[in-house]
Amino acid sequence: MNLLLSVHLLTYNNEKHIERTLLSILKQETVFKFEIVIGDDYSTDTTESIIIKYKKQYPEIINYQRNRKQLGILKNFKETLDRCHGKYIFDIAGDDLLKHTYSLQKMVDTIQQDDRIGFVDSGYDEFYEKTKKTKTHLNKLMLSCSVEDYKTQLLLGKIIPIGICYNKHYLYKYVDFDKYIKMGITIEDYPILVDLVMNTRFDRIEESLHIYRIHKHSYSHQQNFDSQVFIKNQMLNLVSYFSKKYNLSPKLYINYKNDYYKGMLYLAGFFGKKKFGKK
Repeated sequence: MNLLLSVHLLTYNNEKHIERTLLSILKQETVFKFEIVIGDDYSTDTTESIIIKYKKQYPEIINYQRNRKQLGILKNFKETLDRCHGKYIFDIAGDDLLKHTYSLQKMVDTIQQDDRIGFVDSGYDEFYEKTKKTKTHLNKLMLSCSVEDYKTQLLLGKIIPIGICYNKHYLYKYVDFDKYIKMGITIEDYPILVDLVMNTRFDRIEESLHIYRIHKHSYSHQQNFDSQVFIKNQMLNLVSYFSKKYNLSPKLYINYKNDYYKGMLYLAGFFGKKKFGKK
């Protein structure tokens, strides 16, 4: 089966959000057929039953698999990617939304313009579930800055990859998934984007096409000290690894490490960890 696009959807215990996420994808208006390939990382809530309801309605579009055990984000990303048939891969989390009915079409139109493009980034809004407020086009400046500035911000981990569409060929060619899994890395977006930005071209769409939902249950916003420290340490290890792999400027690594320590101090204060803060 040859398709132009696979919507790569990762989910874990998203019973409150997955239905709206699926509906935002299913309502897309495109001139091409697409599939929705779902990797459910062993959800223990009603996520599976919600997805199965829609799979029965759209059996030719939805490809669903629930892992037999929890794999973590990076392994789940790779196993779900291996089931995708599309030339291009749009990655979306089980709690985010496509903002417009033309979001998929616009991303594919952009990435198709040049076969050397490894990924396309695009704009997003942030919706805060607790307050019901929305901040629009949060990454507007990132999308309009120079190529070099964007690349630097990406290497520093300051690009939030909400609306990324990938060329699948380059994901397999340049991203060393096995290496990162052996390193014990669970973060998927940062290493993927670094390998692509260092080896391929990229493009940006200066329009908000997505909605990023902020809530306490999301992986990146867990209100848990150990989880936050774990993520920051993984990022530091990755930045160190890429500094050597791609012979990056020592200044870049120093800048990142300074930000890392500031982040750790913030966590120490926020969670009242005095000894950790002193260290």
